[in-house]
Amino acid sequence: LILAGPELPAQHWCAMECYTWFAVGGRIEDVEVAIVGADAENIGAVVSAFDAFHVMYSLAGGNTAARRRLMVAVELVGVKRINATLRELMPRVKEAADRLGSVGSAS
Repeated sequence: LILAGPELPAQHWCAMECYTWFAVGGRIEDVEVAIVGADAENIGAVVSAFDAFHVMYSLAGGNTAARRRLMVAVELVGVKRINATLRELMPRVKEAADRLGSVGSAS
């Protein structure tokens, strides 16, 4: 279960946790996305945030040691692989938006 708000893809830890789940054998068929905050503006923001995801724009937080560890993980895995993995979630994000009555601005 992914509780998705518009800031989730922008948080480096969250993006890496999603990547790691897939890397250890998680399947898209087993993913359920629930959008937090059901107003139309928030739903559109969540869909747009996932659609525009790029790991290099995500935020590693204020802890310098944690930021360094995350950047090493990105270097080891590769930007392209992390981005592709997070984009695999788009169909599930759109399904969640559809259940709430909106697909947002990104189609």
